[in-house]
Amino acid sequence: MSDRYDEHYIASVTALGDTQVVATSQAIFTRNGIKLIDAGTRINSALRDRLIQHKLIPDIDQCLVVENGVTNASLRDSARKMLEEEPQFQFIRTALPGLERLLNAFYGMQLNAPLAFKLTVAREQHPQLFRHSLQVTLFALFLGIKHRLSDRELASVAAAGMFHDLGELHIDPEIMRTGGRLDSAGLRQICVHPTIAFLILQTYPQYHPDISTAVLEHHERMDGSGYPRGIKGEEISLIGQIVMLAEGIASLSEKSWRTHGASRLSVMLKMNRRRFAPALIDHLAELMQADGMQAQEGADPVPVASITTQLGQLAEIFRLWHGAYQSCTIESPLIDFVGQRILEVERTLLETGFQPDELTILIASIQDDDAAMAEMQLMVRESRWLIGNVISEAQRRWNDLLPSGQGCAVVEGWIEQTLKLLQD
Repeated sequence: MSDRYDEHYIASVTALGDTQVVATSQAIFTRNGIKLIDAGTRINSALRDRLIQHKLIPDIDQCLVVENGVTNASLRDSARKMLEEEPQFQFIRTALPGLERLLNAFYGMQLNAPLAFKLTVAREQHPQLFRHSLQVTLFALFLGIKHRLSDRELASVAAAGMFHDLGELHIDPEIMRTGGRLDSAGLRQICVHPTIAFLILQTYPQYHPDISTAVLEHHERMDGSGYPRGIKGEEISLIGQIVMLAEGIASLSEKSWRTHGASRLSVMLKMNRRRFAPALIDHLAELMQADGMQAQEGADPVPVASITTQLGQLAEIFRLWHGAYQSCTIESPLIDFVGQRILEVERTLLETGFQPDELTILIASIQDDDAAMAEMQLMVRESRWLIGNVISEAQRRWNDLLPSGQGCAVVEGWIEQTLKLLQD
C-alpha cells in the first residue's frame, strides 16, 4: 500500500476549500501517528502538498465538513429540476402517474456525512460527473418503479445511482478528459473506478453488500463482456442490472438526445438485448412509440456518401477478422475470445436486419426516406461502437488470455487495421 494519499482527490478537496468553507472536524494524523492538521483548521490549496505526502488517518472524508454540502433534500430538488426541464426525461414524466414516488427515493436513500462530502466535491469540482450520476439515478429509479420494486429497494437504487461513479474522483482528471482512444495504462485506470467505489462503500455497513455490489457491477454486461469481473446473467444483482442499463441510457442522452431524440436509444435497445437485461429493456421498448419518444423534426440531412463509406468499412472489418482467423494455424485463447465476440456482434446485426455487405444496395432504395436513413445512420454508429467495445474488452483481458503469447500478432494486426478503418 502506498504511503501517500490519493493526489487527484486531494487536489479536488483542497480546490473546493479555495471557494467554500471546508474545515477539519477532527485532527488528521499520518499513518505513523504524527498529528498533521489540528481540528478546526480551514482546508485549501495551501495544504495540498502536505496532505498528499502521507497516508491519512482517519480517512479524509471522515474529517472534513463543508458549508452548503449535498443533502437528501438538495438531491431531491436537483432531481426535480432535471426532470421538469430536460427533454430526455419527458418520457418519464409521461409514463409515470406522478413523480413523487420517484423523487421521494432521494429522501429514502441513506447518505452519511463522508459520502455526502464526496458528492459535494463532485458537485462543485466535477459538475459533469455529478450531473451524470443524477441522470443515471433518475433513469434507474424509473426502471425500478416499472419493475415494481418496493420503496426500500428504490432507496437502494437511488444510492447506487448516486454513488456509482465516485471512483472517478480518484482517477487522473486528464484521463477522464481524453477525447480519443486511451492507451493500456489509461484504460486500466478507467476500468478500476467501479472497484475503487466498491472499496469505499464496503467500509460502511449500511451500503454493503447490496449497494456496494451494484456499484461494482455497473459496467458489467449480461453476456459477460463487461468489467471489472466479466460476470454475466443472474450473477449480476438486480440493482446492478438496473444501474448498468440506466448508465447506458444516460450516456446516450448526454451525447445525442437533442439531435436524435429517442431514436438512438431505440436502436441501442434493439442491438444490445444480450448485453442488458431483456426484462428491463422491455420497460423502455413499450414506450418507444409514445408521444415524446419520436425523433426530433428538422434534423440535419443524413450524408448518404458517408453512411455508404462506413458500411463498407464495417464489412471490411468483419472480412479482415474472418480472413485472419481462417488462416491462423495455432490455438489461442485470445483469438478464440475475439472470434466469439465478433460472432456475437454479427449475430446481433443479423437479428436486427442489419447486414453491412448488403445494405449499400438497400441505401439506394431508402435514400429519399429521411426516417429510414436516420435509423440507418444510428445503426451504423451503434455497430461501430460495438466493434470498438470488442477491442476494448480484448485489451482489458489481454494478459489473462495470453499466457504463452500465442495469437498476439493476429489480434494486434486486426486491431491496428480496424482502428484505422474506424478513424477514417
